Amino acid sequence: MNFTSHSEFFFSSRRIGWFIIGLATVIQLARIVGITAAHGELPFLSANDRSRWCAIAALTQDGRWEIDKYINLLDSKGKSKIWNTIDLVKHAGPDGVEHSYSSKPPLLTLLYAAICKPITMIVGKSLTDEPFLIGRLVMIFANLVPLVLWWVWWHHWLERHVQDATTRWYLLNISVWGTFLTTFVATLNNHLHGAMFFCITLALGWQVWKDARYGLVTSWGVWLSLGVSAAMAVACELPALAWAVALGALLFVADPKRMLLGFGGGSAMIAVAFLGTNYWAHGDWRPPYAHRGLGGEIGKLAEQPLETPPTVDQIKATLDAAKYPLTSAAEILPARLEGVLQVIDASTHVRVALAKSSGVWTIHAWDDWYDYPKSYWLPENKKGVDRGEPDRWKYLLHFTVGHHGIFSLTPVWIWAIVGAGVWIARGNRALGELADTMTAASSPVTSMPAWRRWLLSDSALAAAIVSVSIACMIFYASRDVVDRNYAGVCSGFRWLFWLVPGWLWLSIPAVQWSVRVRGLHAVLLFAIAVSVLSATIPWSNPWTHPWPYRLLMWWSPQDYQ
Repeated sequence: MNFTSHSEFFFSSRRIGWFIIGLATVIQLARIVGITAAHGELPFLSANDRSRWCAIAALTQDGRWEIDKYINLLDSKGKSKIWNTIDLVKHAGPDGVEHSYSSKPPLLTLLYAAICKPITMIVGKSLTDEPFLIGRLVMIFANLVPLVLWWVWWHHWLERHVQDATTRWYLLNISVWGTFLTTFVATLNNHLHGAMFFCITLALGWQVWKDARYGLVTSWGVWLSLGVSAAMAVACELPALAWAVALGALLFVADPKRMLLGFGGGSAMIAVAFLGTNYWAHGDWRPPYAHRGLGGEIGKLAEQPLETPPTVDQIKATLDAAKYPLTSAAEILPARLEGVLQVIDASTHVRVALAKSSGVWTIHAWDDWYDYPKSYWLPENKKGVDRGEPDRWKYLLHFTVGHHGIFSLTPVWIWAIVGAGVWIARGNRALGELADTMTAASSPVTSMPAWRRWLLSDSALAAAIVSVSIACMIFYASRDVVDRNYAGVCSGFRWLFWLVPGWLWLSIPAVQWSVRVRGLHAVLLFAIAVSVLSATIPWSNPWTHPWPYRLLMWWSPQDYQ
């Protein structure tokens, strides 16, 4: 073998790709192994992930969902509650007493606990005894392994379907260095896993549509996996429901029977698991974030003037008939919701809400789980971005091209917009001559109607991803001011991270075109550099503000806190 052949062997794009993945894996492993909170006593970086860790500890150590004792765990000096979290809710438990619970939907937490429990059994210590060892091992298996598997699959797919080696190299580097999925590998979160499940639906769906175009039948296992993955994406990211609907519609065109039985059956399994886990954790089918208002009406105080709040004795008379054990020691206090009062009886653990409705005072079951003493979510306690952006259009501007902007922090997604146009216009020809993996006997079904061919093409897939992305942006911009908070203190607009694999796929034709044009090639390199910079700056703690926002905080502290 001469020098040239040696060079081709060691420096082929495939081998360079494996080197990039290997290097990224080692670096992310080092991040996880070295992750430590500022106080130095836990590897948990924020209230967001501590909420999940408290629930994991409660499940693996007590077999319960109540986290009261864990949020009160003190540091080694006995001063600070280092496990405490603001991401919690309070409601009555099975014993009739109010307890603290993680506000995170419990299905993913249960899966984390399923990873944690065997580790604690092998180590012989509990999570609270060995938070560094066990916590880091959980993050390796729960976060790093799925992320690396995605990199491996993406590298393999690019090698098979993208002809230009430079394009493949850029796209792989973007995935391992230039997205916030890598940033969040060192902390427990739902966004990384939402993206992974979304990616699985892309990979399997793409194969189903290709099989359908060639008249082949995809196995039931693939259909079932598609349903499970789509539903898990929704369980991780509620707006992914739009993707599940779009995906289901396209799959129905491919094979109605297998879509309804396979895809539908897999989705139904996860839906049952999601609802069942939620009922196990909270005694209610609705997730915690759905409990932010008034509960069912218990009774009315028809003769009480609206100008004067009723007395405890008046409320007690109505509640006695409804079999609520209220005593004269109960208190009437302001509630978090405007125009609502709360009636609390510490001796009987009864709490109800008073509100004005249809010209009378009405008594409601308590259903605002975010309202409790010292709750961060009380209007007077919220700080900075958590107060919400009053101007809806300003909010949309900043989470797209502003200080939390999708396109300002990671400008490589501009290539996804251009690439989407190419995919929609050219469909299966967007990448040029693809490597044909079909056998000669598998010829296309030429009798297929044009509309069906389009719905089974890459054009329809691209249109679906674009439509869902726009729908999600509209959804978040249309939320009430309390939810217009840029996803809280976070290094990026994390609520859309789950779409990253789809945006990467959309960007392929535009990246392929840019590398062939000198001026555009330079612009692409600059966009990749900014994206990598934005994704790597918060590696020490992803739960920090993006760098443009931090610049604004420095420049104008009175306006940005």
